[in-house]
This record gives sequence, C-alpha cells and structure tokens, in this order.
Amino acid sequence: MLKWKKKLSFFILIILVVMVASMDIHILVLKDLIDEQIVFMDMVYPNEEFTIEWIHSVELQPWEEVFRIDTDYDIILDRTRFKSFGAGVPDYAGNRSEIKDGYVIFSGINKNIDDLQYRASNVAKHTFYFKDKELKLYELVRNENIIKIYVEPTNIIKYFILKLKRLLKVS
Repeated sequence: MLKWKKKLSFFILIILVVMVASMDIHILVLKDLIDEQIVFMDMVYPNEEFTIEWIHSVELQPWEEVFRIDTDYDIILDRTRFKSFGAGVPDYAGNRSEIKDGYVIFSGINKNIDDLQYRASNVAKHTFYFKDKELKLYELVRNENIIKIYVEPTNIIKYFILKLKRLLKVS
C-alpha cells in the first residue's frame, strides 16, 4: 500500500510541475537591436508602469515618459513630464495638463505604442525605471545603439532559461 501512495504522490508532483512549467507569462524586454543582446527582462503584469528618462538634446532639460501595460499586454504611453516647451513639443497631449514642481505634466495620453525604440546616448543619458530597478542604458549599451522595448508572451521555463543564459553571459 505504501508503494502505491509513493507512486501516486510522484505522479501528482509530475503533473504539478508540468502545469507550472507550461504557465503562460509575459515579460518586459529591452533589447539592443544593434548588438542583438537582451539588456533587461522581467515578468510584467497589467497596470504596471515603467519610465524612460533622458536629457532633451535641444532644451538640455530632463524629460520622462511613463508607460503602462494594459490588460492585453500592450505598451501604452500614459504621461509625459518635462521642464520646458521647445522645438517639436506639442502645446498639449492627453486629457490633463498641469504644472507641478517646475515640470509640465501631460497625463491621460493613453496612446498605444506598437514600436517603442530609443537610441541610447551618452549625451541624453537614457535611463529606464521599472519596479525597484534603475538601468542607465547609456552605460549598458554602446553609444547610439537602438534599444527596443516590448512585451513578449512566453512560459515560465523559457523565461528562466533566458534569465540563466543572461546571467551566465554577464558573469
């Protein structure tokens, strides 16, 4: 009887492992398109936000764009924050504008961004913020390389394999 219980327990364990391994998840990915390297990846859930900050090339003032992940895992431009208007800056965006702490803030933009790319620059000092992470993109990739930001569906096993590969390359 004990042998039968052990076999059943093992079978149930195998089924649970297969179920967890095949779970669909979504990951937020930052990829250097020039060097074809993943710079960052992490699991992402609806309503989470990330921010890209940089120094505007003409105004020489900090700019921020805040993106939100919607329920379809699309990247949505939610709001922008900047110090001054300059060339190419619209006089409004979204459904709310305010000035707070010396910054102009346009919120409620709610624009789906299909192809989000930045040219990481030592001058603009592009920085990525997500959860408790701060990544200075200009230090992680070569100057002027293009960073693509996207959400990718995957499963938990593939995610951990990708994480392990990245960890082994960095070490």
